[in-house]
Amino acid sequence: MLRIVLFAVVLGGCAHEELPALTATRGGAQGVAPRAAAAGEADYDRDGFVGMAELCPMLAGVAPDGCPERDRDGDGFLDSADECPDEPGIKPKGCPIPDLDGDRILDPDDKCVDVPEHRNGFADTDGCPEELPEDLAGVLGKVPGVTFSADRAVLKSRSHKALDRVARVLAKYPEVFIKVSGHTLPGKGDDDRSLSERRAAAVKEYLVKRGVDPGRIEARGAGSLEPVDIGTTAAGRAKNERVEVNIRVERW
Repeated sequence: MLRIVLFAVVLGGCAHEELPALTATRGGAQGVAPRAAAAGEADYDRDGFVGMAELCPMLAGVAPDGCPERDRDGDGFLDSADECPDEPGIKPKGCPIPDLDGDRILDPDDKCVDVPEHRNGFADTDGCPEELPEDLAGVLGKVPGVTFSADRAVLKSRSHKALDRVARVLAKYPEVFIKVSGHTLPGKGDDDRSLSERRAAAVKEYLVKRGVDPGRIEARGAGSLEPVDIGTTAAGRAKNERVEVNIRVERW
């Protein structure tokens, strides 16, 4: 009889024990408020969270769930100290370096932070929309006076004066890269393209001999595919046989 009474007392005591209160955890999941470890419960990571309150039992963490604090953007700044937690950044606030005008030149390196760079192949890294210098603009497009022997890629001597001018200007602006294009008259099929390529190469070779770095020059043959005059007169046709020099603009 005594045993039955003792069992009832113990059972009644258990029935009146309060259950731990539920609390909101990270991400909206339901967990248990932190409490001291009960007998038999282990706090493996020694962060003070045990049982249902501990979502990361093997990693020391912080409230509300005992998990380590996150670094969402992976920039080394924990979210609590990161003013831009979704964008990788730098010291001191964990935010990216700004580019106010959106020209892909970051503000510390941009001389015109409010105006985007105009990429025209000249001074394209300072962040400002410069116009081409007059002497540089003057050697672009068709190079007048450049002529070749008939159906050959041999420059005539009277071409030298015009190409010497091009070489002098390029020496003044070493950051400028150019494209030399050869254009021929139609009528010879694939030979048009081949002749135009060889003529462009001859111009490049001449400029290199005048001191221009060959890495700054791209030579191409357009054949007869890019006429500037569709007339049938001899004068119109003559306009189509030409050499052009244009700035090579690097795409970012």
